Amino acid sequence: MASSESAAYDPNTMCAASVSVPGESPVQTRLDDGRRVQEGIASVFDRAAAYYRDMRWEKNRVTRLEKRLTRQVLVEELGDGPAGSALEIGCGPGTWTPLLADKAGEVTALDLSERMLERAREAVREPNVTFVQGDAASFVTDRAFDRVMSVRVLEYVPEWRSIVRRLEDLVAPGGRAVIVTKTPVSVWRGTGRERWFGPHTMARRLTGRKLDPEFWQKYIPVREMCRAFAEAGLVDVKVRPVIFGLPVYVRGTKQYPIIPRPAEAPALRATSALWRWVSRRGEGIRRVSLVLAESYAVSGRRPAP
Repeated sequence: MASSESAAYDPNTMCAASVSVPGESPVQTRLDDGRRVQEGIASVFDRAAAYYRDMRWEKNRVTRLEKRLTRQVLVEELGDGPAGSALEIGCGPGTWTPLLADKAGEVTALDLSERMLERAREAVREPNVTFVQGDAASFVTDRAFDRVMSVRVLEYVPEWRSIVRRLEDLVAPGGRAVIVTKTPVSVWRGTGRERWFGPHTMARRLTGRKLDPEFWQKYIPVREMCRAFAEAGLVDVKVRPVIFGLPVYVRGTKQYPIIPRPAEAPALRATSALWRWVSRRGEGIRRVSLVLAESYAVSGRRPAP
């Protein structure tokens, strides 16, 4: 977490506030609170490391389509041609790291969760990848990268704005950045099993418990993300939907269980066709279509000198 002199912790933005806590050191208060948020996030993903990749991306036809759509967006937005170096912010179990390893001579893959990194090291064998354990908000490097990628990470990071603004230093001239995060205004928000289905979810709702006392999550508005890209000096900023369609599959993740397995194939083909049509349209249609998108991507380029 970023540190600041004479600052109190703001739980919404993690930015410095101009007030102090009576009887306490304001600096220590902010650092302690920030550390608890870090530990809460790391704890959740440490526990998920053993099953996350299979459950989210590989367990059945529905999740594998969502993986293909995400991969296609990343391939297209990262751009053609080789790159000298690349950075992945929040590599998790290494699901997307090979994309960068195929494009770049050297890849730095960063994650807060040590157990996620253990899974990533097992899954990713490319010799040009270096895994680093650490907090993205305080990650220090003396180099800039030709490609910077972050997939479904920043919605869990209180300092997401400062990380995006750091792209000005992290992206080399002529380089590209791609960030995928969850869509805030969407038919996917608050749907299906995430609200009502599953014994663990129901137990939490009945007892009023949170997933983790210090867990932090925010769905980042598209305009705010684009504004942060612009403040980082990136140009040609583009928005597009990633995972797309209606959350209505019995075998989907956190969806309304409406479409059974026998009807999956034609429904998924229709979803893919609509996604391709939207992806070929202009920025206006892409943004409107985000109401049907579980996640969206923002990409940009740092101008060459």
